[in-house]
Amino acid sequence: MVTRDRNVSVGRTASTSDRPRWVIRTSACVFVVFAVALTGCGHSVSGSADSGSASPASGGNTADAAPLEDAAPIGAMQSVDDGGVLTRVTVESLSSAQPSTYGLPAAGDLQQVTVTVEGVDGTTNVNPLYFTARASDGTAYGAALGTVDGQLLAGTVSAGDRIKGVVAFDVTGPPITSIRYNGALGEELARWVGQSAPGNAPAPVPRSGAGQSGTIRGDLDLPTPMTVPSCDGTGIVVLYSATAPGSYEQEVSEQLSRNSGSRYLRTDNSCPSLRQATAEGNAIYAVYRVAGRTESEICAAVSAAGGGAYGKWLDESTDPSYIIPC
Repeated sequence: MVTRDRNVSVGRTASTSDRPRWVIRTSACVFVVFAVALTGCGHSVSGSADSGSASPASGGNTADAAPLEDAAPIGAMQSVDDGGVLTRVTVESLSSAQPSTYGLPAAGDLQQVTVTVEGVDGTTNVNPLYFTARASDGTAYGAALGTVDGQLLAGTVSAGDRIKGVVAFDVTGPPITSIRYNGALGEELARWVGQSAPGNAPAPVPRSGAGQSGTIRGDLDLPTPMTVPSCDGTGIVVLYSATAPGSYEQEVSEQLSRNSGSRYLRTDNSCPSLRQATAEGNAIYAVYRVAGRTESEICAAVSAAGGGAYGKWLDESTDPSYIIPC
């Protein structure tokens, strides 16, 4: 099967300009000093459940200065305007967390929330560290990275994208009563209030395997669900690479129909051995088949596919420019 454009395939190395940059965006504020008066401006946030606007966060481990009735309840979606970049953010299911088998240990009670960030207009950065938790006395807890499965992935979300994952907190003091979504400089953009349901740990958000429609960023909502395969050294045959925003769904759907038994993935949700974006910063959707764990198996599958098909490893270490020689 012919690849759409080998120059923008999942096999090329992304240049420095291709890689997501963490861009610090803050609302412009004008400070006027007149007789020791100081005036500022902030972010606009609206809640989906008549929650009003989220008030700015108070600094340090002090009690909340803003009234909690201005926040949305945990489980609600809030629309966030961060300097003209619009997103919809949902925080749900504050509960006890199931520690990852191979994760980092927690010193206290491990709690988690499930977070969904959807792009509406513009591109924003997403990071589990942008979410913090507070107790009623103002005690703050940062994200406990590497402690649970299905952790929210760091990356970027553009209009039409959706990313979902878990953010965990190591609660070593008073219980959590609010969750904050903060900007890159720590400014509060949105707030949710609620308390954990003891003993009610939800199933972790999976990172790998098929059948995950609606749970991962950029799912095209096709009859064949988008996959996030494990980076365990399996080899795949890439049959087609779609790189043009606006036609992803049509191109991927057509290629899935033409290639029996094929699946599709989005490379920036998948392994670093695949090119993560085009030179223009566009997402890459790859239609592929699982081929095996040896070069001979993969090359046999490449030969059977014909056209411009080629082999790639799914792992954490192979350079994204490397294509299995067949």
